[in-house]
Amino acid sequence: MFQTEPIIYLQSLGNEWFTLLMILITKMGSSAFLAAAVICITFGISFRKGFLLFQLLIWTGLITEILKTIVAFPRPDFVDNRVINLESGVKSTSPFSGDGPDGVFALPDKEVLEAFRHDESLTHSCFGFPSGHASLTTALWGGSYAIFCSRIIKIMTPIMVLLVAFSRMYLGRHFLGDVLGGTAIGLTLLTAFTLFLKSPLKDEFFRKENFELAFRWQNIIFYSVILVLLPAFAALSLVSAEAAGFFLGTNVAYILIIRKGLPDDTGSAEQRVLRVFIALLLFGVSCFVLAVGFDAIGAAGFLSFKLIEFLEAFVPASTIWISAVACIKLNLYRREIAGAQESELDRRSLEMSGKSY
Repeated sequence: MFQTEPIIYLQSLGNEWFTLLMILITKMGSSAFLAAAVICITFGISFRKGFLLFQLLIWTGLITEILKTIVAFPRPDFVDNRVINLESGVKSTSPFSGDGPDGVFALPDKEVLEAFRHDESLTHSCFGFPSGHASLTTALWGGSYAIFCSRIIKIMTPIMVLLVAFSRMYLGRHFLGDVLGGTAIGLTLLTAFTLFLKSPLKDEFFRKENFELAFRWQNIIFYSVILVLLPAFAALSLVSAEAAGFFLGTNVAYILIIRKGLPDDTGSAEQRVLRVFIALLLFGVSCFVLAVGFDAIGAAGFLSFKLIEFLEAFVPASTIWISAVACIKLNLYRREIAGAQESELDRRSLEMSGKSY
C-alpha cells in the first residue's frame, strides 16, 4: 500500500502529453474546481441542494485534514527520491531511496517517518495519508448523485473517482494506500450524508429560527461549531487556516442569507446563467485581488502566514452572500414570500427535494 515501485513504474510509462492530461484530471479534485462546481449548482439549479453539497464537501475536507495531521505520513517523493512530483515538476531532495516497506500492508519505514515528522518546515500540504483529492472527489460525485438521483451522475461517479485516484498516483503525489484511505473516508461521510437527507434533521437547515441569536439548543450547537470548535482545531494546527477560513466564510454567508430569506430558485435559463456568472466572477476576482494584494504590499511582513491564508479563503467564500444579494437586486432572484406563505413554500420545496433524494 505504501510502496513506491508501482508509482515509479507508472511514471516510466508516461510522456509529456499524458502527464498534462493527468494534471488536468487531478485538478478536478482541487478545492478551486470543487468550489466552482458547487457554486454552479447553488446559483444555477438549487440553493438548498447546493448548500447541502457544500456542507458535505467542507466536512469531508476538514475530517481528511485532521486525519492527515494526526497520522502524519509522508508523500511518495519523501520516501523515495526516485519518485518525481510531476504535478509541480519538482525533483525530490529527500535523502531516502528505496521501494518503501516490504509487506503489502506494511506501514512506511520507521526511520523515514521519524525524519519526516521531525521536519519543522512541514505544512498541511506535505502530509500524504489520506488523499484529500480522493475523499473530496468521492464526496462531490457521490453527493451529487444522492441529491439529484441522475443516472448519468451514477455512471460518472466511479469513473471520476478512479481517474482522480490514478492521477494522484501517477503524478507521484500519493501512494495506493493514500487514495484508498481517502476514498474510504469519502464513502463513509457519503453514507452519513445519504442518511441525513432521509432524516427530519435536513429540514432544520432551512428554518430561519434556527439561525437567530437565541438561547435554543439548536442555535447554541450550530454557533458553537462555527465560532468555537473549528477555530480551536485551527489553533491546535489540526486543520489548516485555509480550511478554517473556507468553512467559516461559507457558513457566515449562509447565515446572512437565510436570516433574510432564502432566494427563490425559479428563473429562466438566462437568469440562471447570469447568477452563476456573477457568483463565479466575485469568487474568482476576490481570490485574485487578495493573492496579488497581499504579495504587493508585502503583508507577510506584518501579518502572520496563517492569518493571510485564512483571509484568502474566508473572503472569497463569503462572497456567496454578496452574490445572492447582487442577484436579487438585479431581479435575477426574488426573496421567498415572508410569513405563512414562506413557510408553505419551504415545506413544498423540501417535500419535492425529499422525493429527488
